[in-house]
Amino acid sequence: MPGIAHSVPRRRPGNERIKRQVKPSSRTSQRLSASTGLAPLGRGCGDALPTLQSVPSSFRLELNGELLYSLCIGLVERKVVDEALWIASGKIPVVFARNAIQKRLESFVKLENVDYSLEVCDEPESSYGSSDDTLPSSLFVMFELQSTGVLVIGEAMEALDAQEEKLGAAFYVVLISALWHWMYLYDHTSAERYSEQMQEMREDDDPDNQDHYEIPDVGRAIPPAVKEVDAWPVHTARRMLRKHRNGPCGDWIRRLFRIATLARTRYKPASVETYYDAPPGPSFAIVFKENDAIHACLDEDLQNYYESSHEPTCAVRFRPDQAEEFDQALRTATIFLRLNQEMSELVGILNEWGEQHASRDQYRPEPALRAA
Repeated sequence: MPGIAHSVPRRRPGNERIKRQVKPSSRTSQRLSASTGLAPLGRGCGDALPTLQSVPSSFRLELNGELLYSLCIGLVERKVVDEALWIASGKIPVVFARNAIQKRLESFVKLENVDYSLEVCDEPESSYGSSDDTLPSSLFVMFELQSTGVLVIGEAMEALDAQEEKLGAAFYVVLISALWHWMYLYDHTSAERYSEQMQEMREDDDPDNQDHYEIPDVGRAIPPAVKEVDAWPVHTARRMLRKHRNGPCGDWIRRLFRIATLARTRYKPASVETYYDAPPGPSFAIVFKENDAIHACLDEDLQNYYESSHEPTCAVRFRPDQAEEFDQALRTATIFLRLNQEMSELVGILNEWGEQHASRDQYRPEPALRAA
């Protein structure tokens, strides 16, 4: 929240009396040489101006300052940061709050395969006007997507299938069902929607233009086992995976269950849809093979990403002077970051494993497109 600074010039107290028609001394001449031709119009009143040495020469005005101070006090009381940071931040609330949150983030989380920006504000930036239900005494904590992480999961699914048939599909289905509770994904269902939209556009277009459409063949890119397991109850897929927690791919499965456990913690997102043009962008994209039809749909969709104002991936509204709301906001932000950290690490592990075990001479085609 920007501050407004003002400065006050300092003045010397007292005045001087100058007698007219008296030849000045050499000392007086030197003192008045810079003001040749100037003389007082009358005698001074004899009263000196008060000194301003004890008056601050500048001040800052923080908009909604009471919210900032409540936020700063709450962060220190909950030991999110040490109060020594208050001195290091120049005792400026908005600087302290920013530094405190950034230091907290850097202390326990590092995301390598996805990127977010964090914003704490009293009102999101509005596209069409402010929301009617915004509370004047509340703050928003928002994580806005900066870049999408991509997981190429096909090779890992084949390794899981070597342990038990359809185990790879169970892994995939449990993963996407858990993540969808907290963030937007780009998976096979997203690609299917894009393909259907392109098909509808083609059918509505002039017949002479229909041959120019290239629509990814998403159906062929989806492993048949995924379609089958997707129809199972999720607990059936979990039960299959649980049998292999100590197997050759046990580390992957244990990480998956940590993600699923974190994702079960539900939260009530802040209502921000009136501020934005579109829902959040995909935090992660999960494709089966590099440059397959799902990957092709993702590339096409991401080209239009910056044409809209997207909602934040995670948004929580709270009143900093309400302890329960403050604590809930901290819990939500922490779970969101831990969930992304677990997923980011899983993406790194599975992508690296897939690159090492993929066939060296495997043909990698261009994004799979077919003429409609």
